[in-house]
Amino acid sequence: MATVCRSGNRLVSAAKLSVSGSLRKTLPTYALFLVSEIVWMAIVPVAPSFADKLDLSKVEVGAVLASAGLATLIVSLPIGLVSDRIGTRGLLRWSAAVVAVSTLGQGLATDFWSLLAARALFGAALGTIWTAGLAWIADGGTRRRGPSALGAPVVIAGIGIMTGPAFAGLLADRFGLRAPFIVLAIMAALVTVGLLVWSTEGGSYGHEPLFATLRKARGDRVVLGALVVMVAVGATGGGVNVLVPLGLKADGFSAGETGIVFTGASTLFVAASVVVNRLGGRGVSLRVAGLAALLYAGTMGLTVVSLASAALVTFAILRAPLWATLSTLAYPLGALGAKRAGLGAGAIMGVLNFAWGAAGSLSPLLAGGIAQTAGLRTAFVVLLAGLAAAGVWLLGADVAPEIGAEPVAVAEMDG
Repeated sequence: MATVCRSGNRLVSAAKLSVSGSLRKTLPTYALFLVSEIVWMAIVPVAPSFADKLDLSKVEVGAVLASAGLATLIVSLPIGLVSDRIGTRGLLRWSAAVVAVSTLGQGLATDFWSLLAARALFGAALGTIWTAGLAWIADGGTRRRGPSALGAPVVIAGIGIMTGPAFAGLLADRFGLRAPFIVLAIMAALVTVGLLVWSTEGGSYGHEPLFATLRKARGDRVVLGALVVMVAVGATGGGVNVLVPLGLKADGFSAGETGIVFTGASTLFVAASVVVNRLGGRGVSLRVAGLAALLYAGTMGLTVVSLASAALVTFAILRAPLWATLSTLAYPLGALGAKRAGLGAGAIMGVLNFAWGAAGSLSPLLAGGIAQTAGLRTAFVVLLAGLAAAGVWLLGADVAPEIGAEPVAVAEMDG
């Protein structure tokens, strides 16, 4: 009996060491996702203060806000191809260091051009994180292996998006405009140290030329499905972010009241992302994504029936779990498709990020243009039609699941 107890104790100790080692290995990467998303949103509430301090026009403020997204769009695909060739560890370390430097640069900017350059540099680092970081997870960088592990970064990003504006706004009000960016730069520097000390090797995963990658991707329904999901997420997200505030303002909502609506929706987004992520491999399918897209389109029907604030707020709340489902499934579907097609995860993550960036950049312009020329209701109808078409295609393209249920340990931050 004593021998059995000693053996049991050794097994328990070994298990604890395994979890501890896994946590040490993954925590810096997940922390990098969190800090970068907080920085991404931190500039939103303080943009008017930057405009006053640096004497920026509205066009210049818009250029600063757009620069990070444009830089992310530009670097995503090349970084995906490079990560498959040289591995992800070095890219993640460099991107963490660039986040620290560029965040400090935003806080210390003295004019439009220095702020624009710092923000664009941050966007390039963000694109690297969301491409190389996801490739690292997809190729078994976490203790929980498999495509469904890619849902965890979306949950973490949701937390960063939800907390970033309040964090930056309150800190800036209390200690000045530079304070939130200096604090975040220090946090990013600590994450960089963590990646240098704890992160394990990131091997290369095989490299193919861009056009060969795209040809293979085009032949796999799961990869195409992931692209459809990502375009739907980017296009509807960008459109809704323009149309709902316009509708609420027309119905008498203040900026603060509109912000409360979106904060509430973001909270539900995070909660729903956790639920979807806990399903593991059981939830990674085109059928689930298709149903979510159709239900999303159904909730958008409220805005076609009525543009009153009650309908718009109800839509914003009801859409949150469906928006979260699509957002959480896009990367796992891409990783699953990459395995089926024999492609590097980095290339597919880059393609998905490029698709999201392109759709997210164009849809606000198109939605705003349609709303101005044909009205808000027509703009919502166009978004609804696109979502419905995506849902029907995804249901028709569904393939038999090829990965089983996987345990999830989001609370342990191990994937």
